[in-house]
Amino acid sequence: MSVNVRSVAFFSGDGVRVAGDLYMNGEPDGRLKAPAIVLCQGLSGEKHKVLPDVASSFAAAGYVTLAFDYCGCGESQDRRARPYVFPSERVEDALSAIAYVAQLPFVDSGRIGLYSISYGGPVAIHAAAYDRRVRCLAVVSGPGDGPAFLASLMDPREWELLREEIEADRSKRAVTGKSALVPLTHIIRFPDSFWARYRRLGSADESESLPEAAGHAPVPMLSLESADAMMRSLPGSVMSLVAPRPILFVHGEEDDVAKPALARELFDRAAEPKQFVALPGFDHIGLDTGEGLKQQVALAQQWFDRHLKG
Repeated sequence: MSVNVRSVAFFSGDGVRVAGDLYMNGEPDGRLKAPAIVLCQGLSGEKHKVLPDVASSFAAAGYVTLAFDYCGCGESQDRRARPYVFPSERVEDALSAIAYVAQLPFVDSGRIGLYSISYGGPVAIHAAAYDRRVRCLAVVSGPGDGPAFLASLMDPREWELLREEIEADRSKRAVTGKSALVPLTHIIRFPDSFWARYRRLGSADESESLPEAAGHAPVPMLSLESADAMMRSLPGSVMSLVAPRPILFVHGEEDDVAKPALARELFDRAAEPKQFVALPGFDHIGLDTGEGLKQQVALAQQWFDRHLKG
């Protein structure tokens, strides 16, 4: 049976329209309700990056699978002028995605899982904490709390300067209502090893790490207001609310973007049942493509089979 992909749309908070792709193993059988998995994308926010391979694998295994563009990304509508990354609003989009899937007549609303990759990890953790219909989740290459993640990629002086810029921009916004745009790399200081690997990719769609550069900008831009919002992403603070839902962490041992130590801090706060799998020889992009992608998807599928089907 071939995987069937259907374009869908639903509404998130503030009535903004979210574009999604629904993956199914053939046409749905009205007599049997299938388990479902909602995919939470990484920083790029766009469903065409990496997620098609993930969704196709899950669908072939019998899961109704939803990939979607966060608001402000891809084909979804905007809450403000692009570009922006507001993790709390992405959580709202994920909660709406769960609600959309749960009401489909061919989905078993009691068997819904969340899969997340990279910066989608905090989104999935927050969504699971708030929505009891989530039965289990898999977090792949996820970072920790916002301040710890950003600080881990720069030296202490750079971190202090960025915090001062964010605070000054917040004061400016209080008067003017506008935020300064800066290169994304000014906020997230990807290491040289990341760029070396990124340049070897055949296509930017093989990595979920970077959003598209808007207009004629040479690099992706982001507002300091977004950086301020990223600082308030604190998945560690809601880990206790995820319990007792099973949670799987999968991480490349050599990931120098989302550091394994930060993921382990979240794992340590999680309650049983839980599992942490460190894949040797893989960095951040390594789990987006090729053998690393196959391994992390297989691990996630085994987790869902155990806790959604078993």
